[in-house]
Amino acid sequence: MITRWKIFLLRIMTGKNGKADNFNNSTILLIDSDFDLSKIKTITKDFHCDKIISFDYNSHKNLNLENIEHQTSDEFITQENTNEIQNHLYTFSKWHHEKSIQKFFMIEGLNIGQLLQDQFIGYMVKFLKKFFEFKKIHEKFPNSLFISSGILYEISAIFSSNVQKIDTDVEVNYDFVHDKVRIDLNLGKNRINFSLSSSKYKKIKHFSEKFTQSLLESKATPNSRNVLLVELSTEKYKKLLEESRNYNINLIQFGIRRPAIWNMNTFKIIKNTKCGIITPGSLINSKLKIKIQEQKNLITKQISELYQHDEILSQYFSYEGYSFWCAIKPIIQKLFEKRIEHIARDIQTIKALFQKITIDTAVIPSEIGITEQIVINESKKHGIKLALLQHGIYYDTKEAKETNLSKGLYPVKSDKFLIWGKVSESDSKNNGFIEPTKLKIIGHPGYDSWKPTSIHKDTSCVLLALTGPDHTCIQGHQVSNAIEFENHLEEIYRIVTSMKKKLIIKMHPTPQLFDFSEKIKKISSDIEVISTGSIMELINSCDVMIATNYTTAILESYLLQKPVICLPIIDYNLGIPTLFDFNADMIISIEKVQMTLEKLMCDKEFKNKTIQRQNKFVEYYLSNHGNSSKKLLEYIKTM
Repeated sequence: MITRWKIFLLRIMTGKNGKADNFNNSTILLIDSDFDLSKIKTITKDFHCDKIISFDYNSHKNLNLENIEHQTSDEFITQENTNEIQNHLYTFSKWHHEKSIQKFFMIEGLNIGQLLQDQFIGYMVKFLKKFFEFKKIHEKFPNSLFISSGILYEISAIFSSNVQKIDTDVEVNYDFVHDKVRIDLNLGKNRINFSLSSSKYKKIKHFSEKFTQSLLESKATPNSRNVLLVELSTEKYKKLLEESRNYNINLIQFGIRRPAIWNMNTFKIIKNTKCGIITPGSLINSKLKIKIQEQKNLITKQISELYQHDEILSQYFSYEGYSFWCAIKPIIQKLFEKRIEHIARDIQTIKALFQKITIDTAVIPSEIGITEQIVINESKKHGIKLALLQHGIYYDTKEAKETNLSKGLYPVKSDKFLIWGKVSESDSKNNGFIEPTKLKIIGHPGYDSWKPTSIHKDTSCVLLALTGPDHTCIQGHQVSNAIEFENHLEEIYRIVTSMKKKLIIKMHPTPQLFDFSEKIKKISSDIEVISTGSIMELINSCDVMIATNYTTAILESYLLQKPVICLPIIDYNLGIPTLFDFNADMIISIEKVQMTLEKLMCDKEFKNKTIQRQNKFVEYYLSNHGNSSKKLLEYIKTM
């Protein structure tokens, strides 16, 4: 509680009669999304605040709605600072590998800390941004009084003794990546978008799988190779599953995050192919439940022991002599508290899977997912070959090495990297430093059945592939970039509707940093927003696709011979990927969107030349198109 006596003392500290002697001796109010905005008028009046600084987009937006003058924390750092913060993020995200810390995470050869690396990054990127920004603010105003709450108080107290904590009634939300799952439902002509907590989603998934599992019999062929497909989409890899009927290979679908069957189409695919499925729920019995509880207790015990070594952690989580471990410790505790039970269940479930069936080869889409990491660990124990399957385009640049590693895109632990073509091969060798013997050009089995339809049909629709700010990058959290995104959305809608076209927005499937749904509704209720599902039908139904960043949807549109306008809004300092370099004429600014759209709509020659250039890139980037499933199955036979 801030009493009037405390306020009086603080005023004396800051200057005569509580007023700052100069701007450097000012009183500065620090605000983020956890700040109770209802208290702002009282606080600014009582403390005679000279300046308000907002540290994230939501607080900035709320201050604007109240017409409250303020600065954003972004203004105090340079591009060079941003790059430095990102580099430190990757360093701190590897804390689980530090020798003095690692021993508390190791369970049967599995690093529990590494399991949560991507979720740790998702939080740390926000924290480090605030940490470095306040450091710069304090350097500029070293004698100021800082008023703050929550994590901003914890950060400001690291650098300054001249800070005052505000008691707030706002409950701090410890939301992490994958806490929620987005759902799209079609109800007649209407589409409903909503989110479920991951725990509720898993309960529904378990019930659904229990039902579908009972309808499907095991299809395993004796004396055949058993190939485990981990967290792969049934619809996307339909051709692969169908093609396996011609090979002495048993494909077995397994997913904890992603069910093999979730609609009638996926049920038919599984039913009509040789592919089998093993659901997590089918592996859990009373004995396994006991093991899961024992696993949970063991992990809890080891993590608790880690927290007793604050001196080690304080030393690791420090910058230029400023330790921030005490500030992040409660959040780290909350992260593990939320995930330990799920981790214990996943470990024991996957162990039971490897005990139940003989697996010859495991195919995974990345090395960073929790399911994938546990499968990797079990595969190593059992001497099973691991194949990492490239599942999307990525920045094939030297600047993106750390980013690609943090996202599990390179085969650090896998035996083989099954890649799409020469571009990925060159990047893996030159930028990822991957041994050539690990690489095998397969193409992408998920695109074997992708063919253009109704190329010249006038659909009167523009598809916007909306890839929002990247939650793993500092730039993705900058207020100016979020504002630019919203401005671009407005302008794109204006342009599209002025041309008498309908705008459809397809959200990227990865977790979204900002929820643009409110903004989209304000722009127009006519905009159709689709969060989940395949993008293929949407591309086929549009005249032109606009992409807001570097995304696999660009290549997918190329495959379906629909012209693409690339509109990269945020520069993540990751260099220029081959796709952008190859098709530079269509990498444009917002100012050129209308002109380019009109030209694509009205100038057939220009449109055809654009599509021809896209076709050349597909040939260059993607090998064995239409035949990748066969290539993959033939190669698996040799592993």
